[in-house]
Amino acid sequence: MRVLVAGLGEKKEFGLRSLRDAGHFVGVIDLAHRIPVSLVDWWRAGDRFSVESMLAAARSADFTWDAVVCWEELSTDLAREVAERLGVPATRMPAGHFRHKGVMHARLRELGVPTPQLGVAHTLAECADLIDGRYPAVVKPTDYGGSGGVRIVRGPQELSEAFAFALEAARGGQVAVDRYVCGKEFSVESVTWAPGKTEVITVTEKHLSRPPYFAELGHVVPAVLPRAEREQLERAVVQVLDALGMEAGVSHAEFRLTPDGPLLMEVAGRPAGDQVPRLVSLATGWNLYLAELAAVVGSTVSPEVPAAQSAAIRFFNGDGRTPFRHPVDLEESLAAPFAGVLRELSYSEPEGTVTDAPRGIGGRNGHAVLAGSADEVREALRVLDDGRPIYQGAE
Repeated sequence: MRVLVAGLGEKKEFGLRSLRDAGHFVGVIDLAHRIPVSLVDWWRAGDRFSVESMLAAARSADFTWDAVVCWEELSTDLAREVAERLGVPATRMPAGHFRHKGVMHARLRELGVPTPQLGVAHTLAECADLIDGRYPAVVKPTDYGGSGGVRIVRGPQELSEAFAFALEAARGGQVAVDRYVCGKEFSVESVTWAPGKTEVITVTEKHLSRPPYFAELGHVVPAVLPRAEREQLERAVVQVLDALGMEAGVSHAEFRLTPDGPLLMEVAGRPAGDQVPRLVSLATGWNLYLAELAAVVGSTVSPEVPAAQSAAIRFFNGDGRTPFRHPVDLEESLAAPFAGVLRELSYSEPEGTVTDAPRGIGGRNGHAVLAGSADEVREALRVLDDGRPIYQGAE
């Protein structure tokens, strides 16, 4: 099958390998520097924010495409329009419901699904009116992803800076205003084979930086939590996907687990970023990229035998003042607790570099991917973090 990825995103090598290893011909349209050309069969540079640019690039091939997918959050609606104009299948969901947080949460409110959103604002004054003195609140762009532009506001003196921070990332000039919700944060990875037929693949434990920015520091698959709470999350994601009209594709939904049950923060109609699909494959045997393609073309796939009981990724970040120290060297990687558990280790900054604390998806100094038993993975994470507790949003 000739599969076009119209909008690739960062660090999607696992997805490209998955499609090619399954025997598919893989093409990519994105910025040239983001395309690992050795992993694709065809590529063109294109503006991932322009339907006409992506369409012209797709039509420049001397063959026809069989399906279109998109792994870049900012391009998902555009990619579906490209597919429609090419006359080939793509993920099926209403435009805007999985991209624009204002549209998303308005739809949920209409159907009586609980949501933390207070509304959408174009100006600082509208932000203040929506909050109406109910602090803390959260201000975020309506049309961005990966925790970019998100900030907690604890009082009116912080609102102006938070609004400017969110607006800078908001392509459409709007910000969403939420009431702040306490509770541990999880994501739920699912595949919808057909309307009303969603299969929950796994629940992922999210590790965050402390407020005010909520940058994602890592993920663990599967999340360790009581069965009752897991089932609550599974029911909640099916309710959300049905309400938003997901018809076919893979989704990544982020919830906070509150005393009153799960509350949706946002949901994306694509596989998760941050190498979460790789973790899912290692720990569950499910390949989300192959599941997405199968759903798009009206087929199904099944999981393989998982390689490990648990898998995790930890990102190394700066704090703006401490020289960066590589947590693991080559000799240490061959000894406990990393021997047989450490699957990938990468540093983007040398030791001694001082980098700012992350305010979104940027500011990372490297990462480690781990896979093994649940105890082995937890111990390796503990050593990587020097025993420091990792914030999950419970406060």
